[in-house]
Amino acid sequence: MSAWITRIGGLGTAFTAWVLPLTVLASGATATDIAQRKAAVPPAALLEQPLIDAVATRGCENYPYAEPAAFSSGEAILRSDLKRGLQIGLQCLAGNGPMGYLHRYHAEQAGRLADLLASPQTKTLQCVEDKMFATAVATSPNGTSLDDPLYSVLHEARYPAIILDTYRLGGILSRRYDDQTYRSFFHLRDDQILEHRNGQPLRPANLHRYQNRPALMFHEMVHWLGHEHSAIYPDLAHLYETCCFGGSDYISDADRNHDHQQTACMILKDDELWRAGGQPYKQMRIWHHKGYDRLKGEMRNDYDS
Repeated sequence: MSAWITRIGGLGTAFTAWVLPLTVLASGATATDIAQRKAAVPPAALLEQPLIDAVATRGCENYPYAEPAAFSSGEAILRSDLKRGLQIGLQCLAGNGPMGYLHRYHAEQAGRLADLLASPQTKTLQCVEDKMFATAVATSPNGTSLDDPLYSVLHEARYPAIILDTYRLGGILSRRYDDQTYRSFFHLRDDQILEHRNGQPLRPANLHRYQNRPALMFHEMVHWLGHEHSAIYPDLAHLYETCCFGGSDYISDADRNHDHQQTACMILKDDELWRAGGQPYKQMRIWHHKGYDRLKGEMRNDYDS
């Protein structure tokens, strides 16, 4: 039994409720794989409300879209998104999602994330408004480089943390551009610029309002494990979001999203690729040789705008 199951089991809640019926296995799963898969399924206690509530939040009263929520507090919505993201994501990596069995390496990542979530280490979700040009960013166990363009935001948050910009989530035009940018790129009149800077901020139709927020939450938590974005190596945060959550939030075409989801799941089942995980150069060559490095570009080509 893995250490994280032992530790969570000590909370007094049966974790077997999370073990779902086995689906049809892919990738030639062995009996050992099946046993590891069962052991990697997150326990129910991991997703109980007290544990979710133990995650610290800062400045998230106006989450998700930089405005007071009508029927619930911003922090309650944030915790709901967190819980839903974990439910779908961990279930997927353990091989119990609709996409079926993935390579056992990903069940191991689910166990690592469960370990971190169950640890006494403080986890923080912090919201800012118009402080960065990223929708969300996570701190890394490897620290933050001084050269990182988001250093000014990240260095204020202790690992593990996620910082979410409610302006970017809500598709709100930044107030940080100069007047010439507003005129030439956004085609705003001077009176609109004045209103945007000093009154109600504008929400242009061509700026994306993020809908699948649980997917975004899980994507960022994957970075807590030290997995970074890359073009030459497998990008796990991107692959997990695409496979486990149905494609990209930036693509509204359901058929295209389905195709991208299937591709991402196929990559996550590739035994040759993941067995090479301890040999970075070999894994890089497999990643490129099989054309997996084209997925991101193909998805960007299908973005709505």
